[in-house]
Amino acid sequence: GHPYRFLLDTGAAKSCVVFDDYTSTFASTEKNNSSGVFAKSSEDLITVPTIEVGSISKKNFTVVRKGDKAPDIRSLIGMDLLKDFCCHFFFDENRVSVDTNEESSAEYPLLDLFLDNRFHPYVDVQFPLAKAKAAWDTGASITIVDTNFVKKHPPFFQEVGQSTGTDATGFQMETPMYIMSATVIGNHDFPPHKVAGVDLSRVNSTIEVPMDLILGYSTLSQAHWLFDFPRKKWAISKRLGV
Repeated sequence: GHPYRFLLDTGAAKSCVVFDDYTSTFASTEKNNSSGVFAKSSEDLITVPTIEVGSISKKNFTVVRKGDKAPDIRSLIGMDLLKDFCCHFFFDENRVSVDTNEESSAEYPLLDLFLDNRFHPYVDVQFPLAKAKAAWDTGASITIVDTNFVKKHPPFFQEVGQSTGTDATGFQMETPMYIMSATVIGNHDFPPHKVAGVDLSRVNSTIEVPMDLILGYSTLSQAHWLFDFPRKKWAISKRLGV
């Protein structure tokens, strides 16, 4: 076999591999078009004989092969693989528990999970007097808020400077930073914390459900999260640091 290090990315519809001496030997079956929050990309699709990640194993599996000149791009495990499994995410331990057989735990109340037509998971984020639709994205290092949502609800966001962000295509852009007010996610309180502002109008115009927020690691690392993708249920099993 050929070992690769993958980033588990619930924001990626399709799993992908980097371009190298091994993956370049596979013929392209067709093109895959995708969008980051800043830019679009088009890459080859290839079919690999097997892919194994922990207890997950697939044969003759089609993945995206990134371009040979793609900057700082990593191999990703996307929702095309994860959608068939119940996953328990422990970010403080850098661990994911994958359960293929047992029912979801009843130790905490399970909420209905919405998956779009490419299996991206969405959860609700409750602000005072407003509710936001949020994509739950383990591939995002920081939570992103649509600047159009900020304009509609300015009391929830305090601007605190600028930063440079990089999207899934490797494109970089200067973005405003905000302190987002306290929210409720999955019946749990989350304190104010820093988020990046990006105009999501372009990417929202290409997807089934427009995003007000993209919940990234800066938010996700504050809890343990259970996602039963096949049964479309989810829960926060534990809030950390409270």
